[in-house]
Amino acid sequence: MKKIAMRTVTKTLITSVLLMGLGYSAIVAATQNAARERLNNFFIQVTSLVGSFNQQVYDKKGKIIQKAAGQLYLNRPGKFRWVYSTPEPQEIIADGRNVWIYDKDLDQVTVKPMHAAISSTPIAVLTRKASPDSQFQVSQMAEKTGGLDWFDLKPHRNSRDFKNIQLGLDPKGDLRKMVMFDKLGQKTVINLNVRNNAPVSSKQFYFKPPADVDVIGTPS
Repeated sequence: MKKIAMRTVTKTLITSVLLMGLGYSAIVAATQNAARERLNNFFIQVTSLVGSFNQQVYDKKGKIIQKAAGQLYLNRPGKFRWVYSTPEPQEIIADGRNVWIYDKDLDQVTVKPMHAAISSTPIAVLTRKASPDSQFQVSQMAEKTGGLDWFDLKPHRNSRDFKNIQLGLDPKGDLRKMVMFDKLGQKTVINLNVRNNAPVSSKQFYFKPPADVDVIGTPS
């Protein structure tokens, strides 16, 4: 009788452990599904972003080689204004057709058609109002650094400039961090303090080169 009782207890314990494991797996799966839904909602339901950013660039040895900060304005699809206030004033404006880079210190503007300028760059992931799966292989990362849900995005097509980009979203589904890895071994970390679906004036995405600057390139 004791042996039967022991077998029953052991069986009950094993069953309980298995059920606990299955329950934990279900919770993890549900949490991951919810995080992935928040990622999709960020790209499909968010039409604009307004706020500030700070940026650090690391070399392949992990040493900071550049710091920058500024403001950003984005209106999907295809329009953004990225304003660097430090270390040197510079603006990058996408008006839906062209990308303008205005370097105030050099009195110089560079312009390229938008499809040629950003189609294979990390900023492209932010300008499209569509699921990132169409352009990237998306996988959820196990670590939840900084209380954020992290996703790794690798482009379906090889890019000349970068290998992959990682996005960190908070529990509300707001994008708070971007980490980009280029093919030279450098890493760019961008911390964001932005508001989703904030009103943005169309004037933010209009650019006309000042009369006294050199313009390199031809707009489409």
